[in-house]
Amino acid sequence: MAGWRKKIQIIAFGILFIFLASSAGGTEVVKIGLLTSPSESRSALNRPYLLGAEMAVAEVNAREGKHGMQFLLVLGGESPSPAKDPKASRELVLKEKVRFLLGALAEEAIPSIAHLAQEQRVPFLVFPTGFTEYSPQGRKMANLFWISPAAEAFQRAAVKTAAQFPQKRFFLLARDSDIGRSSARNFWEELRKLKPDVQSVGQAFSPGKGEDYSPDIQAILSSQAEVCYSDLGVREWARFAKSAKKQGYFKKITHFELESGSLESLLGLGKAAPEGVWGASAFPFWALSEKENQEFVTKFRARTKLYPDLGALGAYVSIYALVEAMKKAGSSDPKRVVGALEGLTFRTPIGLLAIRKADHRVLWPIWCGSSKFTPDYPFAILENLKAFGPDLL
Repeated sequence: MAGWRKKIQIIAFGILFIFLASSAGGTEVVKIGLLTSPSESRSALNRPYLLGAEMAVAEVNAREGKHGMQFLLVLGGESPSPAKDPKASRELVLKEKVRFLLGALAEEAIPSIAHLAQEQRVPFLVFPTGFTEYSPQGRKMANLFWISPAAEAFQRAAVKTAAQFPQKRFFLLARDSDIGRSSARNFWEELRKLKPDVQSVGQAFSPGKGEDYSPDIQAILSSQAEVCYSDLGVREWARFAKSAKKQGYFKKITHFELESGSLESLLGLGKAAPEGVWGASAFPFWALSEKENQEFVTKFRARTKLYPDLGALGAYVSIYALVEAMKKAGSSDPKRVVGALEGLTFRTPIGLLAIRKADHRVLWPIWCGSSKFTPDYPFAILENLKAFGPDLL
């Protein structure tokens, strides 16, 4: 063990030993490198992502170890950034001889790691931290696989839900960015197809940064809108919601915020969350009755004392995608596993997921519902859920 610790200290990327599976002779040890972005190191995502991966590895080792295979999870340190220091990432792949890579990474960190993975023919399963505003179109690489919901799936589920509202007068509020304005155009275009009699009574683009949302709130109410659809992101939505609630806004209008159904958003607002707000979720664990979901949530809570978020689920299902791909390939050889991941269908706590051959993206269902407090949770949950399958893509 002392030799291993010395080895850790000389690796620039700060490799951290997480889980050593077995010391039994003849056991095949399969190393998996796990990366996170330093820019996200203080976010709510990194720790649950790691915990989800650890839990899956422990389960796999307890079961598969009987057959002579064990996983070794190795974590890339927080500094330096894998995006800014390709040498550090290369150390992880070459010196540690990891066979697979997982990552919860910001958009800018993904390309350099993906190129390295392709060069070394190592499968790279990534969870982009800003997936609700990021579309990897035109970026297919042979060894890169996107294990997260797609931004388009969230947006289309939201539009389909909004189109079913009986109200006709809509206002749109989005972030003042290229992505925000593109999202707004897509929303109006799709909504008019599904609801031809919709009336656009206004839109506004917020620069964010915690400014006073009172002018936006008054603009929405003055427009006599019946519905407001917003895409503000978790932090700005929390600021907007608190301000709007104080002004009685939610009693006057139906509101749909794209990210209000994420666990980070629900936990962030806590008891201050307004009820009746519509939102989307890619993992409404509180409402899914499948055995796999209930077991996952129970085990995660027992291990961590936390509620599992989408990042935790993303890491967990990534490990099991690798396991199923290895079984399909009949080997742990990275080159064969890459081929097996294409078109792979595998069971998860939210049902069957499939990795599309065309672009290596997971087809992930989305649920939409409205917020409500219940005695079972210390935060609002989405109720009246309607599922939108991955066929949306």
